[in-house]
Amino acid sequence: MTRRRAASVLRWLWLGGVIVAVTFPVYVTVVTAVLPPTDVAAGRLVPVPDRLTLANVRAALGSAPLAQQYLVSVAVTALQSAAQLTTAALAAYALVFPRWRGRGAVFALVLATLAFPGESLVIPNFELVSGLGLRDTVLGIVIPYLAAGYAVFLLRQAFLALPRETWEAARMDGCGDLRALLYVVLPMARPQLVTAAMWCALSAWNGYFWPLLITDSPQRRTIQVGLAQLVVDQVTAPAVIYAGTLLVLLPTLLLVLFGQRFLVRGLASRVTT
Repeated sequence: MTRRRAASVLRWLWLGGVIVAVTFPVYVTVVTAVLPPTDVAAGRLVPVPDRLTLANVRAALGSAPLAQQYLVSVAVTALQSAAQLTTAALAAYALVFPRWRGRGAVFALVLATLAFPGESLVIPNFELVSGLGLRDTVLGIVIPYLAAGYAVFLLRQAFLALPRETWEAARMDGCGDLRALLYVVLPMARPQLVTAAMWCALSAWNGYFWPLLITDSPQRRTIQVGLAQLVVDQVTAPAVIYAGTLLVLLPTLLLVLFGQRFLVRGLASRVTT
């Protein structure tokens, strides 16, 4: 009994340490972003919100076109996530339910795309987007990422865990492939679909290198690129940098908080090979 209690205490201490390690940087970012510059200059290890101000946020928005870049990031995230979910759902459906020769080899090719670093495709992607005349545009940022191998893998594993008999019954009732996907398969795989959507959205929101390369004007760049420029411009004003970081961090925090129920269910679901 004593050993069990000691093990339980150690587990809780370990869990508490992990929570502190994860949440402490977020706390420092949020609090420092709303502290007056004089309090930030004091250099406290753990900032205490004695006085709060939005002056740092206004300064961050005024020192760089963050408002326009925010809209660009929202547009990129929405378009890229929708495209990746659409292609992933169609590909996963084709890899699971219809019986056709060679689908195992095709799935192996999909997995092989995960082994290639994105940087190795920068030059052909750049030439493609430039040849289409889409440099310095939202579409130019999105086009190379219309599909994602990991999203296909995630939804394929989710579809494999579904009862095939339900799909066969829908097909016998006259449902076509597209209707069966929309009204039968996807509703049953909703937690995994939300998990894939969150992964696609976070990946699109946090993109940096490609948006920096394919855009020229500051107003057409994403918020991640704008934050890097803010760090350069406001190197002597750390509170303004923290405010810009908070603006970038806030959507991801809200996305995880509102989608955590589906995220846990999606990650804890049974994986079938």
